[in-house]
Amino acid sequence: MLRFNYRATDENGLEVEGELSAPSIEVARQELAHRGWQVLELSVLESGASNSEVPILTVAAPQPIAASLGTLGGADAELLAGQMANVTGAGLPLSAGLRALSEEVPSRRVRHWLLAISDRLERGQSLSAVAREAEGAWPRYFLAMLSAGQRTGKLPVLLNECLVHLRMTAEVRRELWVALAYPAVLIAVAWLLMSFLATIILPQFKSIFLGFGTELPGITVAILSWSDVMGVVGWWSLPVLVLVLWLAWIFSEPLGYERMRDAVVSHVPLFGEARRSAALCEFCRLLSMLVKYEVGLPEAVRLSAGSVRDADLREACFDLAQRVEAGESLTDAATQIGRFPQDMLHLFRWADRGKDFSEGLQNASEVLGAQSRVHSHTLAIVFEPAVTIAIGIAVGLTVIALFMPLVKLLNDLS
Repeated sequence: MLRFNYRATDENGLEVEGELSAPSIEVARQELAHRGWQVLELSVLESGASNSEVPILTVAAPQPIAASLGTLGGADAELLAGQMANVTGAGLPLSAGLRALSEEVPSRRVRHWLLAISDRLERGQSLSAVAREAEGAWPRYFLAMLSAGQRTGKLPVLLNECLVHLRMTAEVRRELWVALAYPAVLIAVAWLLMSFLATIILPQFKSIFLGFGTELPGITVAILSWSDVMGVVGWWSLPVLVLVLWLAWIFSEPLGYERMRDAVVSHVPLFGEARRSAALCEFCRLLSMLVKYEVGLPEAVRLSAGSVRDADLREACFDLAQRVEAGESLTDAATQIGRFPQDMLHLFRWADRGKDFSEGLQNASEVLGAQSRVHSHTLAIVFEPAVTIAIGIAVGLTVIALFMPLVKLLNDLS
């Protein structure tokens, strides 16, 4: 039996040091992995030898999995969760099962993820350590379910629940973006039409009117001035504006403005309401599942908060978790934060009722999901007549502005 000095990081990411006995360095590494620790350094100590006489065998920490494989989301995340649920549900060793399934999945990215996870598990890392490496690359609620499953010993069940959660969340978000697609097409068509009028048709009439040398009505002067502005701005202004907004959305997170961005977006009529309802739906659904499987309320609130995509609401949920851990009731904490709907405040009064609270949260998530879909469909319904009316008004004013000088000219000639 050999003695080993070790240096590792525990499940909370804190560095720990100590000694243990094992017949080999591989067994020592597996022992630390079973504790949920990630090995950073192992030094073998022989009997009677001092630390200075024995070389240190350093175990290099693997490159973070997210850095080498990139972000996983959407259908790929759903496929990965399904494969992991199949392996754990069948009672197979996770590393061997994932490696075998990697040969059958159609997605190359998921195949690489399965192999990377299998490699790390075979090296002695725990699934919790692998999940910490994947933070930022996997959906937050996926990581939350893995963490809860490891701690409660109900990993297969929670992975299947995670799979359902992924599908329902993807469906709500897909309906929101599909509802936005039609208004976006209408706006693009309207922009092309108005750009055509302003840059092709109106300049020709302007040269005719200047040739007449007659005084132009005010509406005609305004329309021709708008044509001059469009001639400078050009057809490209709308695509450039869309690109700028998209870049601002993308870079707001690394620059630290994600919360401000989401707070502003939440006040956009219909779209902001649909997005906020979808975020609350995710929070309630995941909290319901964690409460159902007897995860402690403070931990369940924190894990659920990590699943919220809306940064402003996510910070409110983390604040809620901290207040609950400090001993406040869920209702009092949510009331003081002031960012939760009144119906949820009433529901939080059931926090000590276990199964009833879980069912209430599940019902609330369904209602919020329905609200998100209603707002999305309303957005599509409202935009069509609004854009059509705007196009009609613009074209009508343009036609009137072009004919009024002709009418005035005919009157002067008569």
